[in-house]
Amino acid sequence: MTKHGLAFGVLWIACGLAFAQTEDKATSAPPYTLEVATEVAHQPGLTKYLISVKLPEGDRVSSVYGTDVHPLTVRAPKGVFNSPYNGSWSASGMNPKFFEIMPEMADDTYATIGLSTAAKMSGMEGAEDPTMVQDPGSPWDQFFTESGETDLDISTHTGGAYFVLRTAANGAGQDGRVFLMQVTTEGDLSGAINLQLFPASSEHDQVRCRFEFNGKGEFPGMAIE
Repeated sequence: MTKHGLAFGVLWIACGLAFAQTEDKATSAPPYTLEVATEVAHQPGLTKYLISVKLPEGDRVSSVYGTDVHPLTVRAPKGVFNSPYNGSWSASGMNPKFFEIMPEMADDTYATIGLSTAAKMSGMEGAEDPTMVQDPGSPWDQFFTESGETDLDISTHTGGAYFVLRTAANGAGQDGRVFLMQVTTEGDLSGAINLQLFPASSEHDQVRCRFEFNGKGEFPGMAIE
């Protein structure tokens, strides 16, 4: 087994153990909302979609994931922009010091959990760059590294995810939200995103939510059993 496979197995064993403690509880509407905001990109004709989850104080995002049962999809029919200056799939390759001389870098498409730069540059004590795992037969990181990609699709049995440890400071909300990804494209954006979250109300329980979105706006979460 590869180190990515092992990491993914450990992640889902942890999820399963935590979920077993909550499966007998009554299901209610989760207090989470996906927020899709937009900004005009530096490059003419492009729009930056900023995707975040709004959550109660003290709750934490642990993982953004997809499986064959609950696929994660992001559709950008006009293709996304990825800067060659970000050498990573995540915000860990974003360096604001370069934006002045390479302003198009700020338009990069990247994944994140609560960061818009590398953790060490964020000034946030206890921040961690997210770790990613993917099915070797169906990689998904190209969506965040190659310009022109139109689909992020994590829907195999093995699945895929990017995540931080429960103790990571950036998993907690800043101003009531956690930033999840920036997608820059000329056209529309839609999809469905799954999250694993840890509520502040319990030391052990975890919550899994699915959010379906289309364009700009706020989209309520649906509990995943």
